[in-house]
Amino acid sequence: MLSRRHLLLAMGALAAPSRGATVTFPDVVPRTLRFPEDFGAHPDFRTEWWYLTGWLGESTRPIGFQVTFFRVRTDVDPDNPSTFAARQLVIAHAALADPARGRLLLDERIARTGFGLVQAAPGDTDVRLDGWSLARDAATDSYRARIAARDFTLDFTAISQGPPWLQGNDGVSGKGPLPTQASYYYSRPQLRVEAEIRVAAEAAPIRKSGVAWLDHEWSSAALADDAAGWDWIGMNLDDGSALLAFQIRRQGAAPDETPLQRYAAFRHPDGAIRVVNPAAVRF
Repeated sequence: MLSRRHLLLAMGALAAPSRGATVTFPDVVPRTLRFPEDFGAHPDFRTEWWYLTGWLGESTRPIGFQVTFFRVRTDVDPDNPSTFAARQLVIAHAALADPARGRLLLDERIARTGFGLVQAAPGDTDVRLDGWSLARDAATDSYRARIAARDFTLDFTAISQGPPWLQGNDGVSGKGPLPTQASYYYSRPQLRVEAEIRVAAEAAPIRKSGVAWLDHEWSSAALADDAAGWDWIGMNLDDGSALLAFQIRRQGAAPDETPLQRYAAFRHPDGAIRVVNPAAVRF
């Protein structure tokens, strides 16, 4: 699957400056996140993603799944009148992990926005790419996804179990030593999932229940020049609590050397949040 480091490298390559470009990207600055608006896309920023992972079925034989939509604002001149101008790109990746199959089923695609086929809509979660979609139902605060991949089809509803969990400093998450090396970031842990899976060449669909985690981030900054990688984990625990932790590693650093950035927070079942002292975070 795509690592977050690979994602940021890809975003930087896709959004490399073009001749004559006049695009400027806003920085992440402290502000109050507003919902439902911040469930939706933020097209002025360079990079954004909705990252949903989870498991389905019994704990003795779970099926893992992952669905991610990325939005990228490019350096194409915003005054370019062509309807084919690739001002915004949408990238999607999906995977199923079933140990009984002995291999990972995955697919990915990319396209520019437009023509009613590809979009990352502002206002609320609604991202679409050539038959793949992830959208939020405001009435039930649930997410509906349909992924028609090469080797499988995944349809699911993921129902929230509480308000968005703001990461970092009220939703501003530092990723490096500079204030601008940050993202707006919230999580939706403990999503209750009902899913139907169809695998190519298998007649009967598989219907499973499970639990998932959704992260939504947007930013205009890349990692620091001396960053080597991004380790991240989101854990849905059996008692309804949740743990998020990540670190940004330095290039050439020893395993016990202090990383560029580290963060961890714990959400209790009643919704109370405890942010961990960064010095106590170890991977």
